[in-house]
Amino acid sequence: MKKLTIIALLLIPASITFAQAPKFGFKAGLNFNSVSTNDDDLKDELGGRTSLHFGVITDFSMSKSLSFQPQLLFSGRGAKIDHGDHADVYAFNSLELPLNFTYRKDPAKGIFLGVGPSLGYNLNGNIKSEEHGNEEVEFGSGNGEIKRVDLGLNALLGYQFSNRYFVSTNYSAGLSNWSNNSNSSWRNNIIGISLGVFLK
Repeated sequence: MKKLTIIALLLIPASITFAQAPKFGFKAGLNFNSVSTNDDDLKDELGGRTSLHFGVITDFSMSKSLSFQPQLLFSGRGAKIDHGDHADVYAFNSLELPLNFTYRKDPAKGIFLGVGPSLGYNLNGNIKSEEHGNEEVEFGSGNGEIKRVDLGLNALLGYQFSNRYFVSTNYSAGLSNWSNNSNSSWRNNIIGISLGVFLK
């Protein structure tokens, strides 16, 4: 399943016919993270974590209305767990590769919509605890460790102010279980708000 997913993601750009030269730009903004879990006790203690994202964006025009927008972002993820007498903050730093197909009626200005897969890779993480201090998160395939690779589905809504500047919001739903325990699940979800600019 993992191999098929990676192959499919790699084949997406190769299957696209571009109508004109690509545009390159930058974007940055806020992440409002949440976690989906099947642990009923943990659900009552889970809270969100706000973090930053920033990176580069490329727009490949496929037609007057359609384009392919791969991005490479540095993105903060995680959650806050309130235990009553103390709180633990799970903070992750990751690389995120959203691969959005976008639609807009006017290519130079106006509302645009997008959807596509998003591939993430956890670079590092730590648990900030008022009771125990800071602990580094261990990554791997063992029990108690966190998986590094994350697959999500991204939906995008934005507004292009001109041929250069834009604002957007997106929702990325985590599809991968970060936990190696088959009886428990931890899926990271993100609501993002971004400002961006395309270079001339």
